[in-house]
Amino acid sequence: MKEKISAKVIHQILFLILIIALFILIISQLAVFLPSLLGAITLYALSKDFFLYLTEKKGLKKWLSIIIVFLLASIIISIPIFFIIELTYSQVQTAITYFNKINDSLVEVVNDLQVRYGLNILSKDNIIKATAWVGKIVPRILNSTVNTVVVFFFSFVLFYFMIMNIRKMESTFLKWSPLKEENTIRLSHRLKKMIQSNAVGIPLVAIIQGIVGVIGYSIIGLDNLWFWFAVTTFASMLPIVGSALAYVPIAILLFASGDTWQSVFVLLYGIIIIGTSDNIARFTILKKLDDVHPLITIFGVILGMNIFGFIGLIFGPILLSSFFLLLDVYNNEFSDGP
Repeated sequence: MKEKISAKVIHQILFLILIIALFILIISQLAVFLPSLLGAITLYALSKDFFLYLTEKKGLKKWLSIIIVFLLASIIISIPIFFIIELTYSQVQTAITYFNKINDSLVEVVNDLQVRYGLNILSKDNIIKATAWVGKIVPRILNSTVNTVVVFFFSFVLFYFMIMNIRKMESTFLKWSPLKEENTIRLSHRLKKMIQSNAVGIPLVAIIQGIVGVIGYSIIGLDNLWFWFAVTTFASMLPIVGSALAYVPIAILLFASGDTWQSVFVLLYGIIIIGTSDNIARFTILKKLDDVHPLITIFGVILGMNIFGFIGLIFGPILLSSFFLLLDVYNNEFSDGP
C-alpha cells in the first residue's frame, strides 16, 4: 500500500507556491525598476571597497563616508549624463542635418558611379530606406535621456540602502544562498570583477576611440569636432558596426563634397588607426579588468539595448556574463566529475 503524502509536506508545498506566486507578482509589477537595480548593484560593486576603506580603516562615520562616495559617483556619472543631455538637446538638429547631407551624398555618389562606370551598386530607394532607418534609430537613442536620468536616480536610492547596511546585507546573502559558502564567495568576487570590467572598461574603450577619432578628424580640418567625438564614442559601443558608423559617413560627405584625399584619409584612418586602438584597448584594459570574451560584449549589447534601451550598452553584457557565470558556479556546485 502506497504511503500518503504527509500534511506537513502538502502545507510546505502550498506555502512555497504562495511565496513563488507573490514573488512573480511583485517582480512583474516592479520590472520597470530592473535597470535601476542593476545600476545600484553596479555602483555597489564599484564603490564597496572604497566605502569599507573609509569606514573601517580610516574610521570615518558612515554618513560622512556615504557623502564622499555619493559625491565622487555623482561627478563621475554626471559627466556622461551631461554629455548625453548636451548631445540630445543641442546637437540633434546638427545630427538631422548631417543625416540629410549623407542621404544626398550617397545618392549623388551612386548616380555618379552609374553614369561613369555603369555600376548599379545600390538602388536609390534602398539607400534612402537605410539612411531613414539610421535617422530613426539615432534620435531614439538620444531621446532616452530622461529615462536614463530616472534610472540613475533610483539607482542611487537603492545603492544608498545597500551600502549603508553593507555587512548585514552580505551576511544575509551568505546565509540564504543555496550554494556552498566557498562558491557563494567565489560568485561574489567574479561578479564584482565582471561588473567592473563592463561598467568601466566598455565606456573607457569607447572614449579612447572617440579621442583617437577626433585627432584624425582635426587633421583634415573637420567641423563640429564635439559632435563627431560624441558620435564616434557612442558608435564604438555598438556591436558589429562600431566606430565605422561615424567615420564612414564622414568619408561619404567629404567624397561627395569633392574632398577626395580627405575622404580616403578618414576611411583609412578609421579602419587602421581607430580599429587598431579598439583592439589594443580591449586587449589591455578589458583583459586587465576581467577576461570578458568579445562575443559576450557584442551579444550582451544587443540584448541590453533590446531590453533597457541605451543604458543596455552597459547592463546587457553584465546580464549575459552573469548567465554564464551562474552556469559555471552551478557546474562547480553540483557536478560529480572534475
